[in-house]
Amino acid sequence: MTSVDARALAATFAGADPERPFDAALVPESPALPAGADPGDGDAVTAASVDQGPRIVEVLRERFGAQPEWTVDAERGFTWWSGRLATTVNAGPPTILHGLSVVRVTTTTPLLRDVPEAARIARRLADANLHAAIDGLVWDPASRSIALVSDTWCHAGNAWLDPLVYSAAGLQPAIGDATVDDLRGHLGGEVATTPHPASGLRVEPDELVEAGAAFAAAGDRSTPFTEGDLRALARSSLGLLPFAVHGSDTLTAELPYGAGDGPGTGGAGTGGSGPERVRALVDAARRGRTTPAAAHEAAWLATSPPTALLRMSFGDRHPDFGAGLAMRLRIPFRVGSDDAAADLAAKLCRREIADRKIAPFVGAWSTDGDAPVFVTFFPVPLARGLGSDDRAAILGTFAAWMRDRARWAAEVVGSGGE
Repeated sequence: MTSVDARALAATFAGADPERPFDAALVPESPALPAGADPGDGDAVTAASVDQGPRIVEVLRERFGAQPEWTVDAERGFTWWSGRLATTVNAGPPTILHGLSVVRVTTTTPLLRDVPEAARIARRLADANLHAAIDGLVWDPASRSIALVSDTWCHAGNAWLDPLVYSAAGLQPAIGDATVDDLRGHLGGEVATTPHPASGLRVEPDELVEAGAAFAAAGDRSTPFTEGDLRALARSSLGLLPFAVHGSDTLTAELPYGAGDGPGTGGAGTGGSGPERVRALVDAARRGRTTPAAAHEAAWLATSPPTALLRMSFGDRHPDFGAGLAMRLRIPFRVGSDDAAADLAAKLCRREIADRKIAPFVGAWSTDGDAPVFVTFFPVPLARGLGSDDRAAILGTFAAWMRDRARWAAEVVGSGGE
């Protein structure tokens, strides 16, 4: 029997009751820093007054209706058998990042073990991760295993983050169950089925495993994002995107790649100042009967400037989740072959999760030909009912995460990817 909370979660994902809020805020208010704490980025915070981790774990456990007989508790998390696969949710210790007390919530569902080393693992995972949304497939060569992983941030003051954390953790059992058999068919190995230490193997899956279908059905509705949202991001006075162009549903922006590299030191297309380059791209789009964003992307690909290229579009539909905000980060690095790019993408996935201070791992590294790309997708049910300020926060926050990821990728690629 499935709990009411699990059914309510599925109903909320499906948008059956768009007025129903996520009633238990993960971080209810901005906690005060302990006396003498250094607010610099990366400082660990251990005082109970700012540690919201245990509360976050409890809210998630209750929200998902994780039954005690199918759960094993840990100090800062729990493992739940929603079906044949076990999902572990863990809240890390609080850390001060960008002046906020942040708790990272990592959700992991092992899918395959004992995968044959002869399999083209990295290539298959790169293909699968090309449509990554709120989590990604990660290969561990040491244990010859593949897991579904998401790593999200929790902090006060961003209402839209709570639904992202709920869905990243709550939908993973459904995504894993729907993915594992096809993945095993391509790669071999064994499905990572494990028994609960007391209750044994779970034969009847929890209703939450079916929540993915309800969530996907909600994506058939129109997106709340607008051209005005893109225009506001492109014109932001915060200097987040030094050079950006947009059309009715797509924005492209060049981001710094490595220390000191940026659009001001040689971007795509024509030279000159930002406004001059925008006018040149608009003119090119008119001549080619395309959009400014498409002209910008084509110019970037043709000229290979020392910048990363961010593409954000609510005109693209996800094959599983339908409408939403699709984002892709291209870095200006090509490795000479598709397989080598897939190997690098797999290394970047592992390294990003291990580093943990770059940006939330919501999505995954994949490939575009012989170049690695990071892809993610923000499904439309998570943005339903949000106002323009929250939509601006979503766009701006994801853009900032991609900016930080581009700088980090330059360092990691320069060191060989490990």
